[in-house]
Amino acid sequence: MDHLPPSYIEERLAADEAKRLAAQQQEAMQQKAQQAQRQPQATPRNLTQALLQRPPLSRPNSSGFLGGIYQGFAKQVTSAEMEKLIAEQKRDADICAMPSCIGKAPNYEPSAPSDDFQVMAGFTNAPVENGIFKEPTMNGVDGHKRQPSKTPTGLGAEPLNIVILGASFGGLSCAHHFLDYTINNLYKTSTAPNYRLVIVSPSTHIYWNIGAPRALVAPDLIKHDDAFIPIEPGFHRHRGHQFTIIQGSCTEMDPEKRTVTVELIGTQAQKRCSQVNKRASKAISPAPEIDILPLPDAKVQTIPYHALILATGSSAHSELLSLHGPHFNTVGALNAFHAKVAAAKSIVVCGGGCSGVETAGQLATFLNYTGRWPFRKRVKLPKQIILFTGSSRCLPALTPKMGKQAEAQLKRLGVDVRHHIRVLDVKEDFDLTGQTNIVLSDETSIIADLYMPCTGVGPNSAYVPEQMRDEKGYIRNNAATMRVDLAGPRIYAVGDVATYSQNYVLDVYAAVPVLMHNLLNDLLAHELRLASPYGGNQEEIDALEDEVYVQRHVDSQLCPLTRFGGVGMLMDKVIPKPMVHLLKGHDYRVCKARMVTVNGGNPYAIKTALGNKYE
Repeated sequence: MDHLPPSYIEERLAADEAKRLAAQQQEAMQQKAQQAQRQPQATPRNLTQALLQRPPLSRPNSSGFLGGIYQGFAKQVTSAEMEKLIAEQKRDADICAMPSCIGKAPNYEPSAPSDDFQVMAGFTNAPVENGIFKEPTMNGVDGHKRQPSKTPTGLGAEPLNIVILGASFGGLSCAHHFLDYTINNLYKTSTAPNYRLVIVSPSTHIYWNIGAPRALVAPDLIKHDDAFIPIEPGFHRHRGHQFTIIQGSCTEMDPEKRTVTVELIGTQAQKRCSQVNKRASKAISPAPEIDILPLPDAKVQTIPYHALILATGSSAHSELLSLHGPHFNTVGALNAFHAKVAAAKSIVVCGGGCSGVETAGQLATFLNYTGRWPFRKRVKLPKQIILFTGSSRCLPALTPKMGKQAEAQLKRLGVDVRHHIRVLDVKEDFDLTGQTNIVLSDETSIIADLYMPCTGVGPNSAYVPEQMRDEKGYIRNNAATMRVDLAGPRIYAVGDVATYSQNYVLDVYAAVPVLMHNLLNDLLAHELRLASPYGGNQEEIDALEDEVYVQRHVDSQLCPLTRFGGVGMLMDKVIPKPMVHLLKGHDYRVCKARMVTVNGGNPYAIKTALGNKYE
């Protein structure tokens, strides 16, 4: 010990002496306690001592009135006595640790031991290697008591988002199929994650635009309650699953980060989106792990996805024929159009397709004629209705024979049909009378009280990266598997927004089973990879077979024109007028609208009795 400094030796001797005295005092206290136990119990002199010496109740946890009073009072007295005893022991220990108990310390100030000695001894206030002073700690590295985390851990702690953009025919069908069938066929491994379905739609209601040509004529033909069906009540039967419906429009899609940016509509949508992003779920593979932070604007939020279905559909150029944002916009447009129709004397319809021909026929049928067949008669002051087809005939997508039949029926209703003329420009409310000036392709113009454009549709795909769209704006998807191969794994497109579709309702429902089967395969493959990340389940993954979609090159189109007739084809076969009225013209299939929102079925399905709701 010659090599140790004298100051250190004296400090160690003083510490040993303090420990010896503390041990003696502790031994004396133990002997005193043993003697007290041998003495007979004294008679209590007050209520407190009586309660402390009283034997416990037969049922200490009794919830009776007197038992509760006794337990509370005894607990208070016992805790006070214990605090007093602890304070006395602490005071005695402090007195024993003072230098006066072991004699006076030397007058000289001890020199600090070297850094090497402090590190060897494990002192917490030893300087770290980089020379920065590290303050003493207690109860952990940061000086605070470590609390267990309340955040669940493990792969199944936070659900993975299965996001569906769009809640029309395709989106609702995929959503119900996922909650009815897909989710029940997952969880094949012990490490399988949980899933949460997230539906994003700009409208809380679906617009039954199949009946739009009749709904825009008058408010009593198809009421708003029948044309606009709420979406959320149709999902009440799925309350046992994790899903949420968020009202908003997708503004951006990031395939690399696997996120979608949504512009929310309303405070309820913000609240639901905040619950989705409370602990942001991440696609474990193959995207890198990123933190999804809320954007500064509460109306614009980012949602991560594990799988993504693009079902945003298409929109007509007129708000009367399709939704443009919330359904209130279309309701307001219909009310305004109804008011103008009642006062209009001349109406111009542009478009020779099914929508234009139907609209012209419905306007002429219900505005220029009263009564029912055979007592139908023409009104005294009929409205002038002009139809510009923009081509050589009506219904260019169907056979020439059907186009001639449609034109003949329109002319019998008094509609002026004009071919080879297109509308170049429209100037609404160009004068004080509120009329519309329509500039035509034959270098002429026409003035009408009301103008109705029925010039086709455009895809709702502005949020998709440009390399994933074709020259017309439709999303490039694999026509066989419905996958969007350019966007990465587990991304699909269905309906009018995809390149495979011919903008028919039947194209939507024929592709939904194929898409959902392939989605199930992709999710199962991901679960198997999680269970064996080193390739142990590769044989099971390879055994998963995809379904293939086969395009049906058949024409099926129904165009009700008169009150009890029209033209139509079903599976490439021409059907008579009564069949057109029975299949569509009777009520425009409004009776099937609830079925679409409740189970996602095809409103034209003919195999429903056989268990197939898609065909």
